[in-house]
Amino acid sequence: MLRPYVLLAGALLGSAACVSRTVTPRGTDAAPTPEALQAIARLAVSLDARNDRGADTLYAPDAVVVANARARLAAPRLAGVGNGGQVTVTAATVTLEGRFAWVMLDYRWTNAEQRLAEAGRATFVFERREPGWKIVHVHSSQVLPWDR
Repeated sequence: MLRPYVLLAGALLGSAACVSRTVTPRGTDAAPTPEALQAIARLAVSLDARNDRGADTLYAPDAVVVANARARLAAPRLAGVGNGGQVTVTAATVTLEGRFAWVMLDYRWTNAEQRLAEAGRATFVFERREPGWKIVHVHSSQVLPWDR
């Protein structure tokens, strides 16, 4: 016979698993490589565009996100991105310096009806924190037509 506290612990663990999930791309806790950091930034963009709460786990709790000069507290975080649709990363560069890294992305968001497309640029700042790399700052802006 199971004791009541064992049943309670199992129920709590089971309910916690239903509430949220953690997205951990391969390479986040290993030695940093530009490819691994770029993969995390691309994953953050992809999950955020789908309004997937898993994107939240890629950010540090104290992360600051700014899009078109306004703080963003939840998805969609990137400038020019709306709910739904699809984001395509068109270019990316990575700079790795000690426990910090910068990933600069050019992206294009297309809404679900394929009628609207917005281009944007974002800089993700990562910091190595235990147990791995976390996004601590993002700044994004829509690309002006004459800068495309």
